[in-house]
Amino acid sequence: MGTRFFHYVRDPKVATWRKLSGLLAVLYFVSPVDAIPDFIPLIGWLDDLGVVSAAAFFMVREVQRWRPSAPSGEPAFDGLPRDEQGQPRVPTLRRHS
Repeated sequence: MGTRFFHYVRDPKVATWRKLSGLLAVLYFVSPVDAIPDFIPLIGWLDDLGVVSAAAFFMVREVQRWRPSAPSGEPAFDGLPRDEQGQPRVPTLRRHS
């Protein structure tokens, strides 16, 4: 998921606001200006937690739904490790008889 996230962020076809939503949630979390001030015990922290968790949910869903586009002449990025010839390096499972 980490590698896929970095490819998502670097894709020029993805809208900037989608890329910045996680960063904006973290800024809201550390900002002293909130919808509900943090000096109010529990309730002040819950709004920060809600914003960060909603942004994390949004980013995970976006990255999972994202289908990368491949440069011309290259196979589409599918998240699998590949060898020098471009073949996927995925171990095959053997069935025991």
